[in-house]
Amino acid sequence: MTRRIGGLTAVVALIVMGADAGGDAMFTSLFDGKTLSGWVPEHTDHFLARDGVILGDGGVGWLRFGRPYKNFEFVAEYRALQKGADSGVFFRSSQEGAAQEPFWPARGYQLQVSDGDNNLMIFGHGTPPPTFDRKAEVLKEVMKGPGEWQRLVLKVAGKRAEVALNGKPVTVTEAISLGDGFLGLQGENGRFEWRDLKIKELPPQ
Repeated sequence: MTRRIGGLTAVVALIVMGADAGGDAMFTSLFDGKTLSGWVPEHTDHFLARDGVILGDGGVGWLRFGRPYKNFEFVAEYRALQKGADSGVFFRSSQEGAAQEPFWPARGYQLQVSDGDNNLMIFGHGTPPPTFDRKAEVLKEVMKGPGEWQRLVLKVAGKRAEVALNGKPVTVTEAISLGDGFLGLQGENGRFEWRDLKIKELPPQ
């Protein structure tokens, strides 16, 4: 009886592992862990690859992935290296940057990523800022401090964008009006590390 239960447990474990692997296979890695291959620095030399992470070493500008996306699920882990550090994720953004510092996208959206009370707000650049609902109490519960890794999920489909942090839904908007555009990491204030960046394209809405 013990052997049969053990065998059944092994089969169940393999099924679960296979499901996880199948889910991961739908994602495309955006970072090889060694270089910034596929990424384009825009008005910045403060992003570099080292020790399996992308380091945003302060300074303004942004690091743009080389192809546009419209409907997608983006997953990454990040950590702020300093108290109060401030960065973000641009999405559906133009390749063209603003003519003056800080040279962020001339048009697009920004998901704020920070070690502060404004974490996971959504802003507009060159477009009206979208209205959004953010669960401040949930954010306070799940958000970790400087030096701790956090898992971010940004899902954008049609006019809707959803954001989850460490497994909990936090922010949602139904007011995304721009079409496809570029994804990128913002350089703003303080130092950040990013790892395990991956993306899955979603069907047209």
